[in-house]
Amino acid sequence: MKSDNPWRRLPHDIYEKHMGHENVRQLQALSLILGEQLALVSDILNPIVAILGITGGNGLENVEKGRYKRIIGMDINSDYLDICRERYDYLSELALYQIDLTAEKDRAAEILKDADLVTANLLVKHIHLCNFVDIVIMLTKPVVSVTVQFNPDGRPVSNSGYEAAFDGIQLAGEECGEEELTAAMRGAGYDVIGRAEYIMPNEKALIRLDYKRRRAS
Repeated sequence: MKSDNPWRRLPHDIYEKHMGHENVRQLQALSLILGEQLALVSDILNPIVAILGITGGNGLENVEKGRYKRIIGMDINSDYLDICRERYDYLSELALYQIDLTAEKDRAAEILKDADLVTANLLVKHIHLCNFVDIVIMLTKPVVSVTVQFNPDGRPVSNSGYEAAFDGIQLAGEECGEEELTAAMRGAGYDVIGRAEYIMPNEKALIRLDYKRRRAS
């Protein structure tokens, strides 16, 4: 696993203080979004759900205990996974994996092969679109729901007093917009089946895009 990934060095408390700040409010929005994403498999008995970039488990409060066969959580930061495990130790169906989604794509696809739903919220820019597509193109079953951020002010990080902690993360990232994502997903065999937009502070927007692999003709 790569040791220089800046996400491995960002303290979780700083992450949550920034994401939950009144100028950002993404922690709250992402919890809401995960709840809506879980509804995408409400018609499946005991579905398997995967959350890529699970951090400390924000949004898992939406999980109804006993409703899911397995909840897969992936993150590169082992400290985040420890926090997630402690916070949600009552979810026996929770299976957590420390994984670098840019370097362990085959391993990720093997873990995800039985998933009914794969979510990736504000993740694609950090692992780069090409790596994300390399993973989902190996899957045959799931709905894939992705959230990206639109920044009309051209600033990817809102002011919170903690934004400097994200400098290295922003440098390592690669911006990915809605059109670019959807074009890549279509190339991988997925069509859009849903879209939702969430207006954030500073007129930023989170855009959730739901994809389903098209059936072979």
